[in-house]
Amino acid sequence: MSISVWDPITGQANATAPTEAQVTTHPLAGLVRMLTLPMLIVCLTGFGIAVFSETWMFHGIAAATVGFVFILLGSKLTGEEDNRRTRIMNAAHAGGHLGGTPLPKPKIAQLAGRIKSLLVLRAGASIPLVLEHEIWGTTRGDIPFWMGLSLAQSQAFFGGPKANVRAGPDTTHGEMAMFVVAYQLNRDTGIHAEIMPEFTTAKGPFDLDVKTESAQFNDRFNIRLREEDGQAVGKGVGSVALLRVLTPATQVTLLELSDTYSARVIVDRDVVFFGGYRNFQTTDHAALQRLLSQAVEDFATAATSFKTYAE
Repeated sequence: MSISVWDPITGQANATAPTEAQVTTHPLAGLVRMLTLPMLIVCLTGFGIAVFSETWMFHGIAAATVGFVFILLGSKLTGEEDNRRTRIMNAAHAGGHLGGTPLPKPKIAQLAGRIKSLLVLRAGASIPLVLEHEIWGTTRGDIPFWMGLSLAQSQAFFGGPKANVRAGPDTTHGEMAMFVVAYQLNRDTGIHAEIMPEFTTAKGPFDLDVKTESAQFNDRFNIRLREEDGQAVGKGVGSVALLRVLTPATQVTLLELSDTYSARVIVDRDVVFFGGYRNFQTTDHAALQRLLSQAVEDFATAATSFKTYAE
């Protein structure tokens, strides 16, 4: 049965409850997983040779092609791509949520237009956020939310130690879970503000973003307003409205979430978009499912934890 739910892009959407499914195990999945990083290096090296060496150009093209085809088809042929989709559906089912379905391409484009800075790779945020599926649900505190998420094969060093979650025997392989949660405030803030990990080069005359009274928060986050809402350097009515959102309690909460999720936030008038990721260091299907299901609940709760303060 289809249920009408709030959606940050379309306003309203119809969603259905997912059904639980089983993952499949392919005998070559472990080998493909082990070879993915070396083949990525082969692909990039081959591309570099093809571009910069006329003598070895065809060898470089061959190496880049082999690496690219392996990366492109490896997860598909071993069923790992389908397993990741199944884990997302099962996580939505376990939480009693709706959806878990693939994001339509037009909606992905709309999200990229509205929250581009939240998704792209930037200095200070170690990975970009890629969204492929969506979930509608309520948090443990009964706050409605929309979540965009995806899973991708990862290595232990992705995201740094604070974002890593180990389960079972130590392994260098696992899966990266990327999330964006959106929810509504009970008031229109009147601003579009972006609160991102601070640039490592933002020092002295190059540190031009909006400032709060917290030096720790200013060092951790880069705070920007759209021109129509206030000057980029933090002057004007827009900055006053922003500081009403960034209360001391909000800042403390975001600092804590920065450590756990590499948090990044966009406040778009009455909608908050909260992005981050977790890196699960295990290849066990049951452990990956348990970690993802827990992470969906924890991330949605974390994303909405400063809602009261911002309102």
